[in-house]
This record gives sequence, structure tokens and C-alpha cells, in this order.
Amino acid sequence: MRLRSSSGPAAATPGDGSIPRKTHRADAPLVDATALSEEDRDRIAQYQTRTGASFNTAAIDLGLIDPDAMRQALMRHAEAGQLIDPDATGVDRAVVAAYAPDDPLSIKLRELRSSLLTVLDLNRDALSVVVLAGCGTDDTAGVAANLATLFAQLGKPGIVVDANFDAPAQDALFGVAADEGATSLLTGGSVRENCVVETPVPNLDLIAAGAAISGLSEAVERVSLVEQLRALRGGYRFAIVDAGNQPADIVAAIARGADGVLLLAERRQTPMESVRVLMDRLTANDVPVLGSVLVR
Repeated sequence: MRLRSSSGPAAATPGDGSIPRKTHRADAPLVDATALSEEDRDRIAQYQTRTGASFNTAAIDLGLIDPDAMRQALMRHAEAGQLIDPDATGVDRAVVAAYAPDDPLSIKLRELRSSLLTVLDLNRDALSVVVLAGCGTDDTAGVAANLATLFAQLGKPGIVVDANFDAPAQDALFGVAADEGATSLLTGGSVRENCVVETPVPNLDLIAAGAAISGLSEAVERVSLVEQLRALRGGYRFAIVDAGNQPADIVAAIARGADGVLLLAERRQTPMESVRVLMDRLTANDVPVLGSVLVR
């Protein structure tokens, strides 16, 4: 899968099964000292003696490494503490962000996460909700699962919500079983918190699609799924909602009240008419489009 994120008009653009790892301090050397010349290592040592700076800071201050490269390395090491073993936890290997931070998909989606963080504030006492909608593509499930995992690796509690009622997949991707789900929230068939299950990914819970219901279009129009999510107890800071490749009126109703929608499309596969129809429906519901993602 190849991903390309582009800003839309409304946006600037260890529990059981976890892999035991030592905590990586920010001042622990991230630079491979053997890749530096003896002269550069001496310069770093002298700078440290003179200033008391860490190895990393000294290497940056002396211009021996790029600061952006160091920040990326620090982020990868910090997130490595949240990685899991898919074989031990039952998480599908398609959720590569959960165990392979250097996988090309993990890297691309981290870039997308960084773009989203320019418009989302995970430190506020409110839930940020992003809906993923497919236009001529069925890849929303994998992108939603990986993106939610990457947000959880920031250390903030969140939920991934399966509102892809035509083809639910999040419970299988995270290897969990759920009797209740999003349809229960829409029909009032259960206490909200009973619809939430814990995933093996630290800081990430799941609301599965739930049992099929009749009159789905009427249900999503009548009850705001986003309001139901925001009424949950648990201190959640983000929700990634997989709306799948469903009819535009259903997707727009699901997204009503969300912070925004990401459109997923396929080159030479997505009809522009379907994009236009969905955009019109989202505009009618006052839902901003945060950007688009090319999945193939």
C-alpha cells in the first residue's frame, strides 16, 4: 500500500504480550559512534567536558547530525516502548504500526499523524474525532487501525471505532471479541461503556461495529455517533472512526459533529463523481475535510 497525504481545503494540511524493552532516555546516545570519525568523537567528548551537554546535544550543536533526524530517532525510540508482539497478542500483522515502526506504512502514517496534530489538540479535556471515509476503496480498515495505533503510541488514551457497517474488520484486526458495538450506541441498546473493549495496544480501546440493525440510515441520522463517543467516560483524547466505503449519506451522518474527515482514494479507481457527492454531503453537515490519502 502506498500512501500520500495531502491537505484539504479545511486543514493545514506494558500489558500482557508487550515486548519488554529498556526505557530509552533522551540523553542516551542515539548516534552510532562508530559511524563518526575519531576526530569527531574527540570533538564531542571535549564539548561535553566543557558544557556538560549530552552526547546527542553535543553532536547536534557541533553540526555532526541533523536535528530533524535526531527528533525522528527520539520519537521512534519512545514509541518502541509501546510496541507489541503480534504473535503473542493476536493482533493482525496488517497493523504494522503496532510492531514495526520502520515499516514504510508506519513511516507514511506517522507523517499523516503529524499533519493531523496541527489541527487536533490531544492535551485538551475533550475528544478529538477523525473519520476515515473510503471513496472507491476498501482500505479504510487497515489505515484506521494503524493510524489509531500511532496516536495511541503518543501516550494518550483513545479509541478506534468500527462504523464500517458494510464490512466490519476492526475486531479481527486487533484480535478481540465484542458482543456490543457502534450499533448499540445508535439504538441505545446498551450502556455506552459496555460497548468498549480493550485492545492489546497500550492506550487503545475498541468499539466494534456491533450487531446488524434494520433501518441503519435512519439510525445514523437520528442519533449522532460522535456525540455518543464524546459522552463516554474514560478520559479519551482521540477517536479514529472507520466509516468504510459506504453510501455518502451514511458516511456524512456518521461524521456529523466530528473534527474532520480524511478521504481515502485509489488512483484510476476512485470515480470523481463519488468524491464530489461525498464532499457535498459533508459540507451540508458542516463537517470539514482534513485532507485526502492516496492508498494505491
